Amino acid sequence: MKFLKLNKNEIQTNFNNCSYNELLEFALFIEGIVGSKINLKKIRTIRKLDLVDHFSTLLSMPPFVEKIYHKLSPNEASKFVYENLIWETSTLETKDMISQFSIDFLSQKSSWGSSLTDQKDEFVFIQRVETQYYNRSSDILNLRGNFKSILKMVFPMPKEIELFAVEDTQSLDSFFTYSNEEYIFNFINTISEMLKNNLVEFGKTNEKPLSKSLNMLKNSTQIEEFYTDKKLSLLATDMLTRSFSYYYWKVKGFKGQEIDTLKKILITQFEDKMDFFITRIFLSHLKKVRYDNWYTNQSSLFKALKQIIFELPKDGWIDINNIIKFCRYRDIRIDLDRPHKTAEYYMECEVVTDNGVAQERFYADENTYNAIFLEPILKASFFYLGALGLFELKYDEPYSPYAISAKDKGYISPWDSLEFVKLSKLGEYIFGLRESYEQKTITKKPTTLKFDEYKPIITVDAQDALSLAKLELYCDKYDANRYILSYAKIFKDCKNSKALELKIDSFYKNIESNPPKVFQNFFDEIKQNTNALKRDLKQVVIELDNNKKLLNLFMQNKKLQELIIKAQGYRVIVLKENIPKLTKILKEYGFFVEF
Repeated sequence: MKFLKLNKNEIQTNFNNCSYNELLEFALFIEGIVGSKINLKKIRTIRKLDLVDHFSTLLSMPPFVEKIYHKLSPNEASKFVYENLIWETSTLETKDMISQFSIDFLSQKSSWGSSLTDQKDEFVFIQRVETQYYNRSSDILNLRGNFKSILKMVFPMPKEIELFAVEDTQSLDSFFTYSNEEYIFNFINTISEMLKNNLVEFGKTNEKPLSKSLNMLKNSTQIEEFYTDKKLSLLATDMLTRSFSYYYWKVKGFKGQEIDTLKKILITQFEDKMDFFITRIFLSHLKKVRYDNWYTNQSSLFKALKQIIFELPKDGWIDINNIIKFCRYRDIRIDLDRPHKTAEYYMECEVVTDNGVAQERFYADENTYNAIFLEPILKASFFYLGALGLFELKYDEPYSPYAISAKDKGYISPWDSLEFVKLSKLGEYIFGLRESYEQKTITKKPTTLKFDEYKPIITVDAQDALSLAKLELYCDKYDANRYILSYAKIFKDCKNSKALELKIDSFYKNIESNPPKVFQNFFDEIKQNTNALKRDLKQVVIELDNNKKLLNLFMQNKKLQELIIKAQGYRVIVLKENIPKLTKILKEYGFFVEF
């Protein structure tokens, strides 16, 4: 048997979680093991601090821990109940335990409401909870008060409390294997170029990248995607695009080699210094997910990931269920806001009832927290780290055993099917577990642009997504794979001549520095014709009503005629500065005017 190895300070913390009365109960329980009767009156005079110190000393001794364990588990029933309530689940159905072990549990059942019954002897730290409201009733067993942290120290650890490599590697062959280590540097290089040219477009909320941009990145970088199904075919590209775009805007451009950028973005995210919440896409199956800027944000997730990563065996595949249990057994909790807010997150599902299909909400409360929050967010994190090339993954088509309720998808989230993970060599380097790493060579596709000598037409390979995106800023489609310079595209989004000049310069910088003469002439002509029209804001056009008296006044009055620059039909042009003089003359002849 292996018990938790805790130092005295950690043991004291566990006892401090208990109330003073709970510590007294623990004292009474261990009196037979200690070998002397406890005087309750005398012990009540001892401070909690001293009790904690005394118990911590006792539980630092392995023989004493084993004696407590044997006292609590003298039979299979108590052993099973404690092991499950300590390590696996928060409640057990009383009727199942009675049926399985043919034992009775004390009961103070009431006809209405809830009744709590503390058990005795080896079940002393167990409580029976019976409820009866209208036609709803339940009867469960759980651990009393705050004793769980103490009991974890006196019951043998499950194997999965530690992380270990899978021994039977043949069983892994049936799963998909994913590795993006070879392509991540291509992605960083390409998205950097696209961001420089404003080619990565986001939706109205500036949170989700447009499919057009995602497809362009996917086709330009040979990035590995997780799934081929159309609905899930851009998951890796989407996560990477969001993260690298927000980081690019935060630091105002990538600096150094691609591997430097990768390391810096990981540090920034793991220290929770990015305004963008990557977990939005991790928890897309849940509603009401919120982030508290003054509390934890994503820091609890990244803290948990760091603990996992630094406990991982360097070689071999690790079962994701091992990782999930590693977190559960160690009470590693992840919250994006205050813990009680997590219980308000929910997923909407269709469930089959006696009356047909009904819509139902499943909340991430105590009973479902692991299934619909903890497991998906941990699995999604490793998919993300896999997309970054830091982990290799093995997984199946998305499926979840909890998905009776997950509509017709067959899974709660697209991350459900993850089975095994393994730290890549790149991951070892990025997380400081390897001293050096040679960055993979970036293989750029040669440009496919061909420039016509006689017309401003460019021929491009239809597969060259990046070049197509660049040309879209300047050209209209001419035919299947040819594009022609367009005034409308070039002038688009240019609010002044300076912006227009920068856009033309960008063509020479990012598309072709020395195109044929016909292209240069096209741009030179645009520059020459810029501001060929000028607006004179000093002059005002006035339209006259078809009023005989008014028209005669303008034709006969010499003072008015001196103010008029030009007259045509019922319109006259005057200087803006002369408007007061004109209105004064008109008022003298009975015409009230306001401008």
